[in-house]
Amino acid sequence: MKWIAGKELHVPQISKDVRKLLIILAASAVLSLGLERILAALFYGNDGFYWARYVGIFVILELAALLVCFREIVAKKAEIAVLVIILSVGTLYDVALPSSCGISWDDEWHYYYPMLISHALNPGITDAELYYMNNFPQTALQHKNYDRESQKITYEEIESAYDPQKAALSERTLPGYQRLCYLPAAFGLWLGRLLHLPYHNTFMLGRWFNLLVYAALIYLAIRKLRSGKMLAAVVALIPFNLFMASSYSYDPWISGWLMYGFCCFFGELQQPEKKMNVREWVCMLFAFFIGVGPKMLYIPLVLLTLFLPKEKFVSPRQRKIMLAAAACVFAVVCVRMLFLFASPGGGAVQDARGGEDVDALGQISYIFSHPWEYTKTLLGFLVDYASLKSATRYFSYLHYFTELEPTVHSSLMVATLMVVTFTDKNEYDAIVGTLPRIVCYVLSFGVLCLVATSMYIAFTAVGSDTVKGCQYRYIAPVLFPVLYCMGTSKIQNRIKREYYNGIVLSICAYVSIYAVWAYAINLY
Repeated sequence: MKWIAGKELHVPQISKDVRKLLIILAASAVLSLGLERILAALFYGNDGFYWARYVGIFVILELAALLVCFREIVAKKAEIAVLVIILSVGTLYDVALPSSCGISWDDEWHYYYPMLISHALNPGITDAELYYMNNFPQTALQHKNYDRESQKITYEEIESAYDPQKAALSERTLPGYQRLCYLPAAFGLWLGRLLHLPYHNTFMLGRWFNLLVYAALIYLAIRKLRSGKMLAAVVALIPFNLFMASSYSYDPWISGWLMYGFCCFFGELQQPEKKMNVREWVCMLFAFFIGVGPKMLYIPLVLLTLFLPKEKFVSPRQRKIMLAAAACVFAVVCVRMLFLFASPGGGAVQDARGGEDVDALGQISYIFSHPWEYTKTLLGFLVDYASLKSATRYFSYLHYFTELEPTVHSSLMVATLMVVTFTDKNEYDAIVGTLPRIVCYVLSFGVLCLVATSMYIAFTAVGSDTVKGCQYRYIAPVLFPVLYCMGTSKIQNRIKREYYNGIVLSICAYVSIYAVWAYAINLY
């Protein structure tokens, strides 16, 4: 505070935490420059400066310093620490991975739709934007764009073909219910064009906005919990989830919104004395409704909200209205799905990539005429699909990025999640009753049955004794609710939260950083 001409002048004061944060970021940025050159001299043949390596070192230094210097926040506000880790490690993925499709599952199509939406006001699509749709196989199968020389050549080709005044295709689309998930990436692409960025940087910006929305949803979700914060954090930081959030994909949209919906539900159960207001109910219901849009087979999960205790409602009338609203959401989405299945020839659900023997209507007929045989096929598949031995694949199977193999430390991630499942408990868990837990198990199992059945119909030859095309990523949205309902509050975790949370988050960050360093940065 200062005095000028006899008047009191208020000067904004920078808080101690903000000053500490700025010092950490500045020190990490400077130290990373020197360490990048040292690593280049010792392990990379003294090659030239490389941005991805620099960002990798910066993220390691930044996170290590923040986890140590902000231990109190890590202990009491885990959602803030998780937000920082998602944005830091996700940004490293975005920078280190090639600006190209052919990195994750079907990312050429998950790029195509936001690209069309980004042109809703200006339908002129250039050759540079179409390049990503036509050249992804070389990146996926040959890692063409991973080394710096081929990256440079590719980016020069893209920029030479990028002329907003010369449209190669006049096409656009508006985001319907199923394609709302592409809005974040579409906004990033639109913003990149508005800022006149090189198009390969615009492509990265689209991916980054996908990450930003995922990080925000996870932050808001964890805030809702009184217990289970670290469990939600570990699930959100599973390498697969971070990888997909940093890619063109609808998976982070599904996982993020459903995580928020589940955290709202369990957060309410953890506070039985608190009455739930209309806004909180609408937010929870909206999360389930909008989250399942890209893959509506997850809609049975919204039925979990029907099992909130009647004590949570202000009045019986309010309870009836809210339960009716949940039932209406379920019915509306189910009707939407039926329209897809009832389309002529099953074309809306049949995937031509499954081969010539795939026949959606014929497969449905087989299921109804051989219910017992199909039940055995389905259960046999699910036993292996969701088994512990397959966990490394639905934790860190990063598709083309890791050449169709799990990352090296995937077992460490599995072990960490198992430990956290049974140790991240406190007195609030005892309040959550048995009925919601049982319903959660039943609904999650039912959803996996629906997902597997959909792939049996859409991707598998008629009468096959296995299910094809059912990727491990489909398990991700139900991991948190199932694991939260496991364990017991009788287990006493006496480790100080600043150490417990710090160790768990450090392991999560390490596994993902190691993956991008080993499978991308070290390729150059």
